[in-house]
Amino acid sequence: MIDAVFISDLHLHPDDAAITKRFNNFINWAGENTKSVYILGDFFHVWAGDDALDDWSRTIAQQLAKLAAKGVALYYMHGNRDFLLGPQFAQLARIKILVEPTVITLGGEKILLMHGDRYCTNDKGHQWLRRLTRNRFFPKLFLLLPFKVRAKLVYKVREHSASHRSKPASQLAVVPSSMLTHMEQMKVKTLIHGHTHQPGLSIHQHQGESYRQYVLSDWDDNPLLMCYDDSNGFEFERLLGE
Repeated sequence: MIDAVFISDLHLHPDDAAITKRFNNFINWAGENTKSVYILGDFFHVWAGDDALDDWSRTIAQQLAKLAAKGVALYYMHGNRDFLLGPQFAQLARIKILVEPTVITLGGEKILLMHGDRYCTNDKGHQWLRRLTRNRFFPKLFLLLPFKVRAKLVYKVREHSASHRSKPASQLAVVPSSMLTHMEQMKVKTLIHGHTHQPGLSIHQHQGESYRQYVLSDWDDNPLLMCYDDSNGFEFERLLGE
């Protein structure tokens, strides 16, 4: 049995049946294979608030609740697309919302969990938006807007994100110095994050110490799962059964 599975950047949307199918396959797999699941942001493509709940998103919540009913612990960290996901969805899905940053312990080692966009400091426009949306007052004020207005604004976010594809990779990538400084401040040697859609392990040297950076997969095609158990440590596994 796997102790923990880490996923992010599913970008679930009712118009994308393929990713919804992958998510349903994951639910079936996780119910038999893991003790806990950590979702590190951008679970939904956009989320305008818990009053966005409809038949489709309730089905997604019910799938998560099905895992919880089997004894799987579920944890959720907000990303840049779903920072408005709130207690109504969390209660329906039976997930625990984590603050960013969160540090957990696996195998006696402290592990830092992040969405990851904090470290993309060359993308000045995104960092400005992040500072705005992560301000503790912003969600409360934004949720005061009528739902139709919020829905139009988050649709603009979808259009804006599509324009990011034209930005150079260096602008969208993690800046190692920003990441390593934060890891040093948090007193951790291992980080798990999503956002950049470049899955894999990178080893960094910083002031004579070795730091591990695990980046999670997106779910556009053949997603990878980050798995941990005490016997094998961290490993990437393919999501099968599509």
